[in-house]
Amino acid sequence: MSQRFEFPSIHNFSPFYTQQVTQTTLQNQIVLWSEIILSYFRHHKLYRLELSEALNGELFKNQGIKRRLKLETLQIIIDHMVKQGTAEWDSPPSKNAALIYWRKPEEWASLIDKWVFDCGLNNSIVTLYEILHGESSEGMEFHNLNQTILLKALDILVKRGVAQLLQGSSADDLGVKFFGING
Repeated sequence: MSQRFEFPSIHNFSPFYTQQVTQTTLQNQIVLWSEIILSYFRHHKLYRLELSEALNGELFKNQGIKRRLKLETLQIIIDHMVKQGTAEWDSPPSKNAALIYWRKPEEWASLIDKWVFDCGLNNSIVTLYEILHGESSEGMEFHNLNQTILLKALDILVKRGVAQLLQGSSADDLGVKFFGING
């Protein structure tokens, strides 16, 4: 289990949990919440936020000051993160769940491309399972990455012309051929 996340002091400030009415203050509140969400998700290697469920967790509910963020406020924060490219609604137009990008898909694509080169996997076929859970990816940041985010990163590599997706019998059997061109 990972170490306990160290929340910034603003997390103990009661008004931080109430949607602010002054536009400038609200913008600052949204930015601060966004930073905390990204740090928390990176620390715990989380990728998907179920909004209603998360409102009862330590990220959005502070037992010490008996405060909790409201769903509507969290949706506004995630909307901001979507505009910044650090989140994506999982099933739009529903705003019940979101993918959180503490690394953007482009960054994951670059990390995977470097791993392919470093491991000598150019001109090889690798399954999604091997990328996500294989021995050669152990210790890499993308080990156990959310599969949806991995597919977005692989799609970027396909568009760059350095990979090709090959259909398998299941999602985990989906193959990726990496070409000898890195960049």
